[in-house]
Amino acid sequence: MKKFLVFGAVAATLAMPVGAQLWRKSKVEVKAGSSAGPVFLGQPLGKATLKYLGKASQQEEATSEAGSGTMVFGSGDSRDLRKGFLLRLNDGVKPENVYAIQVKGIRAATKEGIYLDGPASSILKKYPDAQQDINPFSRNPEFCLPGLTIRTRAGKVEEFLVESKESQRWRFRKLTAVPGQKVGPFEVGKPVPPEAFELLGPPAVNTKPTRAPNSGLLRWAVAGQRPDRMIEVVLHNGMNPRAIVSVRVRGIRAQTDRKVKLGDPADTVKDLYPDGRPGLSEGVDNAGWRVPGANFILKDDQLHEILIYELPKSGRGR
Repeated sequence: MKKFLVFGAVAATLAMPVGAQLWRKSKVEVKAGSSAGPVFLGQPLGKATLKYLGKASQQEEATSEAGSGTMVFGSGDSRDLRKGFLLRLNDGVKPENVYAIQVKGIRAATKEGIYLDGPASSILKKYPDAQQDINPFSRNPEFCLPGLTIRTRAGKVEEFLVESKESQRWRFRKLTAVPGQKVGPFEVGKPVPPEAFELLGPPAVNTKPTRAPNSGLLRWAVAGQRPDRMIEVVLHNGMNPRAIVSVRVRGIRAQTDRKVKLGDPADTVKDLYPDGRPGLSEGVDNAGWRVPGANFILKDDQLHEILIYELPKSGRGR
């Protein structure tokens, strides 16, 4: 795998004295999808920024993969930042460009008033549209917005992660599900259109179909064995390996053509789909409500998941 040396940044950083870490004495403003202090996404580290950051305590060369280069300013390492800045390099355009910014253990805040070591209970008050997840590694709550993830621990804000607003755009797209027909750009019985990748970004899982039916898989998802947020597309209908067999959505901004949204009460689903009947539960704690071309998975009396699939040729099967 090809590696890149960010010669200018490395040389300038090594020349800086340890005491030049100006971020230790100032307050850092964090902007979603843009910057943290003088560090900007999509830009290389200039002389002024390097003077502000001081000497890197750890750095790794960038490979051809986006986000593969790292520079740590402060204490910790690329897997466990304890205090300071962790920068990931190579934005897919240039290896020296900043891809992501993590800040932890310093004086940092957003303009909305969320600050490191502040109360986590304030996050949803300031950002009511933030999506709450459990970090699969720390098992602590985190809140995701376009271009910004706010990580918490023991009821306090622990870390900011600034990324491009397009990095997880699949989480925030509003998709319409029509039983037996489609979910957003995915139409059952047809190949995945190129615009699906433009709309959602690259999938986390991309398994090419084999000769067997249902063998292809595309999945946009948060990390974890059974992700709480995902879009999953199964390919190969037995005749065409590129044809979409089913689309499953969970934990995203999806609703049906009858305005039933993920997270709605189970009674709302049954009221707006009175022609349904109990279906496959797909889990001990789940229930199903099935209509032609769709199975609504209910959990804790809420709509947890929507599965859209192609109707049989007769159009009568469920």
